[in-house]
Amino acid sequence: MMRELVHNGERIRFTVDSGPQGATVGLGESRHELTVQEHGAGRFIICNQRGSFAARAVREKDRIWVWLAGRVFELAVPGAETTDHAHHGQAANDVRAPMPGTLVKLLVAPGDAVEKDQVVAVVEAMKMEHSLRAPRSGVVAGVFGAPGGIVDAEAVVVSLAVEE
Repeated sequence: MMRELVHNGERIRFTVDSGPQGATVGLGESRHELTVQEHGAGRFIICNQRGSFAARAVREKDRIWVWLAGRVFELAVPGAETTDHAHHGQAANDVRAPMPGTLVKLLVAPGDAVEKDQVVAVVEAMKMEHSLRAPRSGVVAGVFGAPGGIVDAEAVVVSLAVEE
């Protein structure tokens, strides 16, 4: 099955063929054999001919963050639905931390106008800074936390006023 992700503005097309012994990932002309073992929510061990690697993956709306071999990859899912039904419609109003970390920058205050995709806060996790972006244009209703504070995964950092 052909799949597609976007990394650094570049569309990456690949195939994944699953079998009883693992999966084969096709990327262009190259093929990679691997196995994936899940070790809790969003935690994996990926094994290939080079060895075993711990990985972590978090998805929020149309973004996927993958931590693998000390590097963080932010991927976009083209055509993904941007409303997270698990948060009962609040996802369009909330900016959430993708994983536990330290809030290092809070760039907005209640009453500030923001544009869609504007960076409103920065969280440091796994020695990498992650920009948190507004899901839509609007007005900031509330901010939760302060620079230097710890945030949990899925914690609301900034909330936008409800659209009428």
